[in-house]
Amino acid sequence: MEQEVQEKRQEDTKICKHCQSEIPKKAKVCPNCRKKQGGKVKWIVIGVLVLAVIGSALGGNDTQEPAKTGEVTTQSVDADKDEGTKEAGEATSEAAGEEVDNTFVVGDIVETPDLKISYISAQEYTSDNQFMQPKDGNAYYRMEFEFENTGDTDQTISSLASWNCYADGYVADSAYVGDDQIDATISPGKKAAGAVYYEVPADAKEITLEFETNFWSQDKIVFVVK
Repeated sequence: MEQEVQEKRQEDTKICKHCQSEIPKKAKVCPNCRKKQGGKVKWIVIGVLVLAVIGSALGGNDTQEPAKTGEVTTQSVDADKDEGTKEAGEATSEAAGEEVDNTFVVGDIVETPDLKISYISAQEYTSDNQFMQPKDGNAYYRMEFEFENTGDTDQTISSLASWNCYADGYVADSAYVGDDQIDATISPGKKAAGAVYYEVPADAKEITLEFETNFWSQDKIVFVVK
């Protein structure tokens, strides 16, 4: 009987590739060392992204600056939170000076030469997985977007390589806690929707999310989270 219980336990668990501790078999991130499982996936995604970017670069040299072209109309954006985010965005924009046109807030629709990006929501996220919880003093944040490919070539969006998040000026860690992470290669005229997750200090006063629009020039769009 004891041997059967041990075999059943082994079927439901696996060994972390980094710290060698026993963890749930379906865990994407080790609850002990906080490192992601599945080694090769990241490099495959980055490889696909690089190939897509090279294809886009060869397709043209459009230098159009990103610009707000509309606002998202959805009931999922809380009015009070949206107003607070807009105020934070205005303050960030004033401080950014010349970069004012490159900073956007929840509800904005932004267009680049190849993408139409709708910034749908940004809010604190609570995981119902007991093995996937933020460190003491930290919190998860979820930022939701919709992307439409308005260009002539495929566009790749990667939750690993396309984004950077900063909390009070410090780099924040990605959090693999949701099942709707946005990882997609979008054909011309098509759309993709999803979210990115980050773990930040719970008392952070300013949180910003950067999206890289051009791999070679490292041009970025700044989305105000808080």
